[in-house]
Amino acid sequence: MKRVIAAVLLLGVAVVVSVWTNYVFESKMNGLASMLDIIIDCTETADDHELIEKTEKLVAQWHELSGILHSLVMHEGMDDVEENITALPHILEHSDREEFRNKCIEAINQIENLLNSEKLKLENIL
Repeated sequence: MKRVIAAVLLLGVAVVVSVWTNYVFESKMNGLASMLDIIIDCTETADDHELIEKTEKLVAQWHELSGILHSLVMHEGMDDVEENITALPHILEHSDREEFRNKCIEAINQIENLLNSEKLKLENIL
């Protein structure tokens, strides 16, 4: 009987940890996607200084979150998102705003793909 109770408790802990990590992952990635949306809007209306400031804030946010995000998801897609986000300041400095905007859109698409592939759904678990 003790083994059954221990097994049920361990299963409960595993489910709670899975749900918690999924929540943390989704909230952090959605926050990054929101920041990218704001930056995309700024490419059309803001001056260079404001766009550089928002981009630096996004990259700093990425560096702050990347450790936990990489520990929650072992996925090549995280490396792709990291490449795109960390390349944004360089692209902004050496290219036009359209290329910068396209790189932001690519990063958002990669984030959405990761969110879809990591959702707690039966098809993703199996």
